[in-house]
Amino acid sequence: MKLFRIPAAALLFAIVLTLSACSKDEKAAEEPKTPTAQAAVTEGNEDTEPLSADLTDTVTAENPYFPDRLTKDAVAEKEMLAEQNFDQSETDDNLEVTLKGIQYTKLKPADSYEESFTGFKDPEKIVAATAKLEVKNDGESAVPLKEMGAFLETPTYRILNHNVLEADSGVIEPGQTSTKYVVFLMDQADFKEEDSFSLRISSITDKKEDLLAADLTFDLPEE
Repeated sequence: MKLFRIPAAALLFAIVLTLSACSKDEKAAEEPKTPTAQAAVTEGNEDTEPLSADLTDTVTAENPYFPDRLTKDAVAEKEMLAEQNFDQSETDDNLEVTLKGIQYTKLKPADSYEESFTGFKDPEKIVAATAKLEVKNDGESAVPLKEMGAFLETPTYRILNHNVLEADSGVIEPGQTSTKYVVFLMDQADFKEEDSFSLRISSITDKKEDLLAADLTFDLPEE
């Protein structure tokens, strides 16, 4: 069983944000249970401004990539490795989350951000997995999409999502539906070794509590 950790690395979007990568744990062979991923340490202000309400405007034939912040802020160029479309829905007490698709892309960091991508075996072989979610708020309280915690999991490791590279339209008021782009980073070699992934949403927190009663899990089978 392999275990992957997420070391911290700084990334600047006019404020100091965090970008992290997963790398092999030398003690993996000693771990008898399901491996876990460590959260990256954030330096400075964690807040990011939400993007426009319609996040699909930039997905065109000329630019087919989901508009996460890797794309919107020109952090890295993308090369499509695989793309899957879904219409899977999971329901919580107050939320309905629908997985619409996922894109696996090879990244070429922009020169100004190249030194921020640390912890990878080969900085020229980094893969981003960006999942598109539609979230419907059936509850009575607003849902802060930026406070979503998620994992991309395989039978051998799990990767924590990278909030500062994600995109959403902010807070969802009761009765409304909005879009969230969730981002995960991994080494290309590790991506190629896996036949299937699952996406697990583990939390959506406001200042007082976790708004999810239970984890929501989506299977991402190999095409």
